[in-house]
Amino acid sequence: PVGVTDLKNFDALADAFVDGCHEAGYERNADYNGGSYGGASYLQYSTRRGFRSSTAVAYLKPARNRWNLRVLTDAEVTRVVFDGTRAVGVEYRRGGKTEQVRARREIVLSAGPIQSPKLLELSGVGQPELLSKFGIPVVHSLPGVGENLHDHPNTRVTYECTQPITINDVLQRPLVKLREGLKFLLFGKGLLSICSATAHTVMQSHPGVNQLDLKIQMQPFSGRDRYARTPEDGLDPFSGFTIGVMALQPKSRGTLHIASPDPLQHPRIDPNYLADPADAQVLLAGVKAIRTVTKSPAMQKLIVRETRPGPEVTGDDALMHYIRETTQTTWHVVGTCKMGRDDMAVVDPQLRVRGVDGLRVIDSSIFPTIPSSNTNAPTIAAAEKGTDMILKGAAAAAD
Repeated sequence: PVGVTDLKNFDALADAFVDGCHEAGYERNADYNGGSYGGASYLQYSTRRGFRSSTAVAYLKPARNRWNLRVLTDAEVTRVVFDGTRAVGVEYRRGGKTEQVRARREIVLSAGPIQSPKLLELSGVGQPELLSKFGIPVVHSLPGVGENLHDHPNTRVTYECTQPITINDVLQRPLVKLREGLKFLLFGKGLLSICSATAHTVMQSHPGVNQLDLKIQMQPFSGRDRYARTPEDGLDPFSGFTIGVMALQPKSRGTLHIASPDPLQHPRIDPNYLADPADAQVLLAGVKAIRTVTKSPAMQKLIVRETRPGPEVTGDDALMHYIRETTQTTWHVVGTCKMGRDDMAVVDPQLRVRGVDGLRVIDSSIFPTIPSSNTNAPTIAAAEKGTDMILKGAAAAAD
């Protein structure tokens, strides 16, 4: 049900990046979801006719009229309600009121890798010393809740572009905005139909690495950091693009835990990026790969200058300082309610929360390790598999 769009021959920047990577010695890959995911490729999107083919569109919308489905909007879950060690309901706030719903069979927690561990802790499932600190009665000791957080650490090299063909121009030049708006309205194409990247190259960071662990990625905008989306946020005033660097198999692990018993307060997140020196070495290899690719004839015609870190920043020490100062999230957080059989596992292989009854977690928090890919499609796959497990369990109970 999820639409897929291939961005092949999307625009001049994506074409130049793929051609430049090939000129630098990387193989082209027509389909990185095929036999191999290495090499230079145009990205594939979960879109249909320029619109995001999200799970809300692909799964929830077709089911909205089912008699056994009720969707509550503007409702924020505050905790799972337990009777002893059995999950029997969910408490939530809506319209200023606290309400509950009860479950006859089981509860599925799918709040994501940030909120699922937070809700478990607010419900009394987690590290006893942490729960006691906030006055939360312990339902079950589960030390792995909120541990094992990992993400694809991401740094970048930015450039000024010779042509007004970037998202910077869409946001700051009226004629470009009009052109791209018409392109999207009439054909569902153009810069308004994409997210923040158009092409990538996946590679080994160093000889002898036993899997592809590094990705560099073309993004047709530039600014002071990953959050720059407006001039006020630091978007560059000139035509610009970014080539991002991702470590696909990071070794560093972080944590996520409640900072307050108030369910409306955000948890405390420590991603612990680059704690393992090997992750920084992967990103350093990526920055060097970018500088090789951008010297290619295909890319040189679109480059005025390197703007970050700048051509004056050379040598491993200087580049490593830049990497440590600029590494940020890829919004691919996983692992905070990991699946497994060891003492730090939060859910078992059936995605049932260990040590309690009637409760499962089904989202990317259950991944023991991070996929090399973006995490959207693997999360949907996990949900499909989890659904099969629920249905089989219900059928077995009926028998």
